[in-house]
Amino acid sequence: MTTVFDASEIIPGLYIGAESAARQTEELKSRNITHILTVNQYPLPLEMSRSFKYKFIQGLDIECTDLFCYFEECFDFIEEGIEEGGVLVHCLVGCSRSATIVIAYLMNKRHRGFGEILGFVRQKRSTVWPNEGFKTQLLMFESMGCKMDKQSDIYRKYKWEKLALKMQNASPSHRGFMADDDRTVSPEQLRENPNEEILPDDVIFKCRKCRQALFKKSGVMGHTVGVGEIAFDWRKKATDENKSSSDTEMEELCDRSLFIEPVRWMADSIQIPQGKLSCLKCGAKIGSFIWYGERCPCGAWIAPAFHIQTSKVDETKPRLQLPGIKVS
Repeated sequence: MTTVFDASEIIPGLYIGAESAARQTEELKSRNITHILTVNQYPLPLEMSRSFKYKFIQGLDIECTDLFCYFEECFDFIEEGIEEGGVLVHCLVGCSRSATIVIAYLMNKRHRGFGEILGFVRQKRSTVWPNEGFKTQLLMFESMGCKMDKQSDIYRKYKWEKLALKMQNASPSHRGFMADDDRTVSPEQLRENPNEEILPDDVIFKCRKCRQALFKKSGVMGHTVGVGEIAFDWRKKATDENKSSSDTEMEELCDRSLFIEPVRWMADSIQIPQGKLSCLKCGAKIGSFIWYGERCPCGAWIAPAFHIQTSKVDETKPRLQLPGIKVS
């Protein structure tokens, strides 16, 4: 009995399929497929993947799975596969995870929105339907102009929310007692120290007590003004979503509090759910952090919340030393 090849060609050389299709080696070769991208809980057996250029992304088909952070590397792999012959992107049944990657690729390639590309892909494979979490990631990608801009506020907010979720899910009994190579938050995941790379336009915040450079202004996480004091009144049950559409149209940035992205020098002290932030040089308290978030006095919910007391820091622009000129 002939086994059905459960994969659909979306554009020339690019297929979405089920795991069963990835196991049909001869059928794949007959279609000139040279690359296989697996987005699944487990990779293909070695004997099935060794005949192809192979890439594995681990992920379950659940809403909290993060595929967004893999978009760029998947785009490169798909592009290479199409150029060299063909590429099969598969998950378990070829419906959600693999479709998310292919939809994102086409959004990036054609500069079209999620809805339009989803409709196009479903014309080729009617069973395609990313789960709600993946839809949110694709809509976020669309709002970034269908390209990965790691400096955008959208990307930065997403990155820290994911790290905050990881911290919340980590075992409390292990936090703060990890070896350097097993810590929940590694220095590489945090923003660079202010003295690692100073650019002419950089603005640095320093400890008011000892003048130690602490963080760059580019690491400040701006947020729109929340609903105000009503957010703290449980009887009103108010949240940021209670704002009217007219309020949303008139959004303004809050200037009442200073929330930042965590910096690498903080790595050892932020392995617990919450605590204080102290100057790395003199030890003076400069603020506090709560991974699961807190409300700004304006009423907006900030998560994670790395809250700096404005009275403890000064905003300064560094004096850069020019070649041959000594700065006193």
